[in-house]
Amino acid sequence: MPTSRSRRPRRAASGFAYVEVLVAMVLVVVALVPALEALQSGVRGSSALADIASRDASLRAKMEEVLAKPFDTLNAQTYLTGGNTTSSVSAALSDPAGAERRIVILYRTDGSIVSSADTGLLRVRVAWQAGGAALETLKAKWW
Repeated sequence: MPTSRSRRPRRAASGFAYVEVLVAMVLVVVALVPALEALQSGVRGSSALADIASRDASLRAKMEEVLAKPFDTLNAQTYLTGGNTTSSVSAALSDPAGAERRIVILYRTDGSIVSSADTGLLRVRVAWQAGGAALETLKAKWW
């Protein structure tokens, strides 16, 4: 009498096959390439922004230094020879000559244009001599 063997159902294999792992790795690599390129671009851009922020902070520091002076000291600069124009540089308040020179321009104003009279209002401009960014504000005698 032949014995019949009981057939047991095969159990499904657990885990991942080599091909499945390989496909998953390819998908991850394909997704990471653009992300890494974007990250590299961001790092390059951040160094340029750091330079701009540093230059801006330098202009702000110079502006604060000028605005800390009494009104009469600044107003006296506008009466010097060649002063009180929209392009007259105050040698006493500007940085010494050099590659990264911050210049200060002062002139009396009535709020909109250059004024030859003492209006009690000065326009103060701090800029890079080589050009680029500049800061401008008004300083009043009375407040």
